[in-house]
Amino acid sequence: MKTLSLLSLLACTCFATATHAAEPAPVASGAACITLSPDQQIVRAGADRDILLRNADQHYIVRFKDSCTSAAQTADLHFDTPERDGQLCGGGVSSLRTKSQKCAISEVELITPKQFGARARARR
Repeated sequence: MKTLSLLSLLACTCFATATHAAEPAPVASGAACITLSPDQQIVRAGADRDILLRNADQHYIVRFKDSCTSAAQTADLHFDTPERDGQLCGGGVSSLRTKSQKCAISEVELITPKQFGARARARR
């Protein structure tokens, strides 16, 4: 009977280990990526430390590692993520490029549409 219990315990342990190994490794929150949609709205008024991004039906605060004053001053801006076209990542992987500045993105934070609207109105 002890052998049967020991074998059952061993089988459960092996199954749990195999199941855990099959799960994808969690991505650090700062380096998490989103897929960019062609349907975007960027609110850059008052941008220095962050901008607001509506990406299709999702809403985000995109925070910069350092000050990015040119984001509020130019209409010519785009996201750049080396080796990950169409993605926007935090953790310094992506950057916002303007005519005069390259601003590293530290975090891409998901917010609600209501929060997006309130923050956008506050920036006017």
